[in-house]
Amino acid sequence: MIRVSNLKFSYTKQPFIEGMNFEVREGEIFGFLGPSGAGKSTVQKILTGLLTTYSGSVQVNGTEVKQHDNNFYENIGVDFEFPSLYEKLTARENLKFFGSLYQKQQPALPLLESVGLLGEADKKVSDYSKGMKSRLNFIKALLHDPALLFLDEPTSGLDPSSARRMKDIILAQKARGKTILLTTHNMYD
Repeated sequence: MIRVSNLKFSYTKQPFIEGMNFEVREGEIFGFLGPSGAGKSTVQKILTGLLTTYSGSVQVNGTEVKQHDNNFYENIGVDFEFPSLYEKLTARENLKFFGSLYQKQQPALPLLESVGLLGEADKKVSDYSKGMKSRLNFIKALLHDPALLFLDEPTSGLDPSSARRMKDIILAQKARGKTILLTTHNMYD
């Protein structure tokens, strides 16, 4: 699903990522573990097509990322560490909007239920706690049932019960054959 060969990238003239090589097979959970500032999120931004000024080869689902088209995003789900939600909309409205960006989508209510937010579906996101926003952002990445999930610090800021729920959902996605790449600085994860 992912093949990275001799990846080099820098935000400045100073080297940042140099000579990185790895492969992720279909149905595998692959993790990047490291301290803040080590480049984990940067690698995910490259893999998801947000940064294309790299050198080397980065192939995701058979496509060189630099040459991706809009269909590229039909097969990947992305949950970055900091939620990107519309605060003035409810959780249900956010999922309806983001789901409309894809050719296919799953029903929102079971996803909300899976992360314990069904009872809060019609509450404005601005009234959500940090953990609630994190859980909503996570299921936003699952809306279109992608084959490949990119999860950046998926349990950051969550209480132990919510973190366990998220890990169970990740394992359930793997059991369905999904490929998952996650980043964390948490050794326990």
